[in-house]
Amino acid sequence: MPEFLSIFTVIICFCTIFIMADFWGKTGLFAYSAIATIAANIQVLKLTKYSRIDNPVALGTVLFSTIFVVDNILMEYYGAKNAQKCVWLSFLCYLFFSLIMKITILHPVISHSECINLHQELKNIFSPCFPIFISSAVSYIIGQYADIYIFSALKKLTNGKYVSGRSFISMAISSLVDNCIFSFLAWVILAENPVSLSSLWKTYIVITYTIRLIIVVSCVPLVKLFGVVILRKFHV
Repeated sequence: MPEFLSIFTVIICFCTIFIMADFWGKTGLFAYSAIATIAANIQVLKLTKYSRIDNPVALGTVLFSTIFVVDNILMEYYGAKNAQKCVWLSFLCYLFFSLIMKITILHPVISHSECINLHQELKNIFSPCFPIFISSAVSYIIGQYADIYIFSALKKLTNGKYVSGRSFISMAISSLVDNCIFSFLAWVILAENPVSLSSLWKTYIVITYTIRLIIVVSCVPLVKLFGVVILRKFHV
């Protein structure tokens, strides 16, 4: 069941990126990246269990991986500056969302059973927002800029050829950087109950990165496919 849900999530993400790129070009890709960043940082608070993997896996892996795909599409067809704009737009949207939800929790609770229950549910979900936010902000910006730098360097090195190979290498390396930084900050340095280093390595780094690599491999051809759509409709 979890495997089916993850595959379904990948399909939804690919379809959404395609629709947004087809109808709105880089504006649609900016919007997708901002929404995916917020949603992935909420998903990461929950663990899931795959049938063939012994350790639980943090959700959000699929969404985080597709953000790197969007970055590569932007870099290939709109340039590094637009990819950098997308990184900061997504970051500021997540900052705004986190602050608004924190303010929402700080509002006094009305003495009504349903209101108290709803408040507690919100608190349970969004109270960890700031440790997660700090971890995510640091790893997201470093990981995204690593992706931009590697992809741009490879593009110059190959004279704009081999987009699939460039996408795979840049996403594979930057995903590992993002994953290691986020996992160490969120589950060890800033966590109220830090996990052991062995658990961190097995659950949050090795397994999660393996899943990311699988998604990266499936995403690579899409960079070229989305490029055909963008070039046809928006003449970039």
